[in-house]
Amino acid sequence: KGNYLLVLGKLNVTDLVEKANLLDSNNKEHRKELFKLVEQLDIEVSHIIHKICNAGKIPIIVGGGHNNAYGNIKGLALAKGKPVNAVNFDAHTDFRILEGRHSGNGFSYAYEDGFLKKYFVFGLHENFVSKSVFNTLKELTSRVKYVTYEEVEVKREKNFESELENALNFIKNEPFGVELDLDAIPNIPSSAMTLSGFSVDKARHYVYYFGKHQNASYLHICEGAPSLDDSKNNHLTGKLIASLITDFMKAKNC
Repeated sequence: KGNYLLVLGKLNVTDLVEKANLLDSNNKEHRKELFKLVEQLDIEVSHIIHKICNAGKIPIIVGGGHNNAYGNIKGLALAKGKPVNAVNFDAHTDFRILEGRHSGNGFSYAYEDGFLKKYFVFGLHENFVSKSVFNTLKELTSRVKYVTYEEVEVKREKNFESELENALNFIKNEPFGVELDLDAIPNIPSSAMTLSGFSVDKARHYVYYFGKHQNASYLHICEGAPSLDDSKNNHLTGKLIASLITDFMKAKNC
């Protein structure tokens, strides 16, 4: 129902982008400045998510990089007054080393800073994870778990539906965020586009499945890049995002 919805618009990041465009990520000192710009964005994202959740509403966040997972998690945790959980449909862990804030370490920073209690990565692509990150995950098995895409679809050792249930059982006892990275879905224009991964239909089911639970406290859809789509159908990325959003709202009986 439309009267349940409020469209807030977007964060204005023009000044941050202009500053970033003057910096070279290959330059060590410039990279430090880029990390600081991401930290400024973290403050803005966490503030607005905190305000929405504090008002008893459920934020649906679209666009930008997966760096924004940190702000989402922090904002929700501050609103709830305690650490929260997250499930992430992604080809990558985004649990990389704490070297300065970027899109590859939103969850590890949220974990380190005490905002993230439990984290489940759904559909991780084994080829895209370094040995050091795998070793880190193995040390944190009581609070960080994952299932790989290959275990489900290539080796067929595990079942998609059963793994959804396992993930939900792992995170459901606390408020949790539902994260979805569009670069995990084949042929979707994104910063790390893939040809192999779970289908659009499975991604939609993932969103609906977790959205149904009462502790599902936000939806985040990220990394879509329609500007990288050179086809005549470059509106389809937005159409997919719209489907994912309505799936989540239907799960919430809106």
